[in-house]
Amino acid sequence: MSKPRYLTPSKISLLVLVNLYCSSGVPSSAIVPVLSFILSQCFPTPPSAARVSRVAKHHDISTSVHAFEDILHRHASSMPGRTLLDVFLKNMWEMNSFDELFNLFDRLGGLLTRPSEEELRNHSVERVYLSPTSPLGSLIRRARVEFVRLPFDDAIRLWSAFIAYRAPTAQWTKRLAGLSSLGIDSVAADLGIKSGDGLYETAYGRFSGEEATEYALSLDDLERLMEFQLDRLQRLGCRVPEDMKDPLREMLESSGTAPRQAHLVKFFDTWKAGDYTSAFDHLHRYFDYAMQARERIHYQYALLHMAILHADFGCFDEAIAAINETIATARENQDIHCLNFSLNWLHHMSKAYPKHMKRAGYMGMLGSEKEALAFLKAKARETKTYNLLSATLLNEAKLHLLMGDPVTRAFDHLFQSSHLNLKENISNHGSHMLFQSALSSRLGLNYMSNVYCELLLHCYHHSCPLDEQVRAIGRRTFLVAQKGQYAEALSMLDKMNTPANHSIKFHHYVFLCTGLVKLKRAIHWTDWTACEALLLSLQPDSSTDPELSFMLSESRIYYLVARGLFSEAFKALDTLSTSLKDEGADVMQRVEVLIAKAEIYRLAGEPERGFSVALRAASVSFKARLMPCLWSAVGMLANILNSIGEYGAAMRLLHAVIPQVSAPLNPKSGEICAHCSPVAREFRPLREWEVVLAPG
Repeated sequence: MSKPRYLTPSKISLLVLVNLYCSSGVPSSAIVPVLSFILSQCFPTPPSAARVSRVAKHHDISTSVHAFEDILHRHASSMPGRTLLDVFLKNMWEMNSFDELFNLFDRLGGLLTRPSEEELRNHSVERVYLSPTSPLGSLIRRARVEFVRLPFDDAIRLWSAFIAYRAPTAQWTKRLAGLSSLGIDSVAADLGIKSGDGLYETAYGRFSGEEATEYALSLDDLERLMEFQLDRLQRLGCRVPEDMKDPLREMLESSGTAPRQAHLVKFFDTWKAGDYTSAFDHLHRYFDYAMQARERIHYQYALLHMAILHADFGCFDEAIAAINETIATARENQDIHCLNFSLNWLHHMSKAYPKHMKRAGYMGMLGSEKEALAFLKAKARETKTYNLLSATLLNEAKLHLLMGDPVTRAFDHLFQSSHLNLKENISNHGSHMLFQSALSSRLGLNYMSNVYCELLLHCYHHSCPLDEQVRAIGRRTFLVAQKGQYAEALSMLDKMNTPANHSIKFHHYVFLCTGLVKLKRAIHWTDWTACEALLLSLQPDSSTDPELSFMLSESRIYYLVARGLFSEAFKALDTLSTSLKDEGADVMQRVEVLIAKAEIYRLAGEPERGFSVALRAASVSFKARLMPCLWSAVGMLANILNSIGEYGAAMRLLHAVIPQVSAPLNPKSGEICAHCSPVAREFRPLREWEVVLAPG
């Protein structure tokens, strides 16, 4: 049996409630809850990102009759001793024949008829009349059109499904005089026909409970369910939950003709699962259907999805070709929103993967990075796409940090973006929390950095994409590992929720984070066999996060330094430095490379050559307010001065920086240790006297 297009028993019940409201049967105190309930069932809105949804985790798509009971039994009616639920059920059970179903739609049609001037002058209008363009008017107009289009057999099925739908409320009829004796069909009662008779079974017996359940869901409800799934998949970047896959499959198989959104849901699910071929297949199916339905406005979005899919799997040549065609098509169709999003995504990719984009032939479309952000910001203001404007302001704040500009400029753009989020109710909390965490870490406030990550995970996890949650957990892990507490860091990664329905990139990110923590611990413990095994397994690919790629390269360099292979370490450092310079990388990464170079010079017995490098790192760190790098650079300068016999100058430097760092000196060698030189402390091997004192 095919599913109905629109009308279901729950829709009939909503129409009964609308008719009750328009007949002034709803008291003033219950008007707002009743109208809110009706509109939420007909025109559902996404939940606010500022609070957790209180909707049950497991619920039916179609509104059960118990939902009406929950909302109506709390309100008294105009009848003494009766609640609004009693009045509603009275109207429901007064529909005691198939003919009454037609009468309901006739009465609803009268609600859309404007009263005459004479009736308005005489104040004889006792009903609420609806405008045809109002939400309730639109509901009634569509319901009446769909009912008129129903074949007779489908109308009988709808009536029989409505009888089964209201059956759980039969006990309420005992409280309502005159209803309990009529049964489900007053015509059958007048003719003396009852259950078991041939005519009665012909009319109602063939409609089993299973078929009634099947008829409770319409194609319109199924499309709404698919739209909800798409919203979750796109906004959170996750996969379809396992407990939802089987019900979805059963609904689609029973519907006969699956809605086109089902192909897009399968596309996102297979994409996040890492099934490249199936993802392309479902994407082509969805947009081929859209083109057949003459919805050519979807063509540029097909190309946009294809570009993102190519880039996610490291095919940057195909991604650039697809995004260029997307931009050209969006300009041709004058789709400003798609055009702005495409340009913003292209700018993001050129910044996140500059090496791969240049290798693929991308030479820049929007000029310099500042010009690109200014262009995107102007276009976002012009088209009033505030979510794009908020993201652009946040990107501008990130650019100031990456270039080493004053921190006040970054704070300025951050506050502008936050104000816009509050004013326009934009759900962009995850990006803001991560940026504030990174900003606090650069200022040396590791505690605040950890607090922002915890705030994201505990307060905004329901509205943040999965990728941002994973990054927050990874950042917390590295903050703990930086203190030398490797066991606790690995425990945090082990406790992560890693169900099978998470994306393949999620598992790859967790694998790399775990490997990095183990590699740092192995270097710290001088376990060279484990280091070599981990370095072989931790090979980044083109889709690896650039920050993790840098950390892997840095760990490899410090492994070579710890082994005493200074020439190999210096070659790897030069390669990394050249790569960072070509990519226009973060100033913090470049400063860390300078500190590592100074450390290599000092350990190789040439501290004079490392002095100027460390001094340059300290100068850049001070200007950019990179406090951890500044402390490491000053500690490196003190160690270099100490190694060449300038003990007084080293002591003056240490006295200047230790009150801020609160780190003691190494009692054996006099070198600055602990928090003052976190990079060197993380990777250098433990000495004999430190084994007892080392944390973890």
